[in-house]
Amino acid sequence: MTKIKFTRKNGRFVAFKLSGHTGKAEAGSDVLCSAISTASQMAVLAITEVAGIDADVQIRDGFLSLALEKPTTEADLIITSLYKTLADICGDEKKYVKLEVEDV
Repeated sequence: MTKIKFTRKNGRFVAFKLSGHTGKAEAGSDVLCSAISTASQMAVLAITEVAGIDADVQIRDGFLSLALEKPTTEADLIITSLYKTLADICGDEKKYVKLEVEDV
């Protein structure tokens, strides 16, 4: 199962973390896991490389996290887009994905 957690502070997204593999199909054939990974990595690149926003990023097999050094409107828009994308992709996949938002 893939666990996805978004963190929001004062109404703005400030971090997200994904861990685990969905297990919906064999490694290399899991389209759900691939879609989640691709969308998440694109958001990381949009924030850090395109927008040039400082963030703590960790990526390894079965794990990806991003935490903003300082919240920005641009990063919030990108993370909100990621949240909506993943909510749409994972909507009917509760057996394989847990998606949550934490307000701090």
